[in-house]
Amino acid sequence: MHNFDSIVVENQHGVSVVRFVDEKIMDTKRIQLLHDELNTVADDSKACDMLLNMENIRFLSSAAINKLIVLDKHVKSTGGEIRLTNLRPEVRDVFSITSLDRLFKIFDNQTEAMKTFGAHKKPKGREQ
Repeated sequence: MHNFDSIVVENQHGVSVVRFVDEKIMDTKRIQLLHDELNTVADDSKACDMLLNMENIRFLSSAAINKLIVLDKHVKSTGGEIRLTNLRPEVRDVFSITSLDRLFKIFDNQTEAMKTFGAHKKPKGREQ
């Protein structure tokens, strides 16, 4: 288990649930730290799916958003998916204005998002 500075991570039903520590993600060093920590979760996790609970975030710089796009590509390349939840209205507006709400699956709450994981996976069982 890792100790992170910019995120708190827990595993719920095979999904890495990430909560952010910072309210504003705009400092270059913190953005790089966040990027590194999120990639560590994606690489080390037994679960390839990630839920990013963004309830604490009041502001994301364009550089921080870019890191989320890079993370999304990385997670998808391993067969996983990312869900975003609990976006404040001002943050959700940024995703809407930039059309990133088409790239990311955004949910109002964590419970709603958790129900959607696994729907993209093929069920295991006998082949017919």
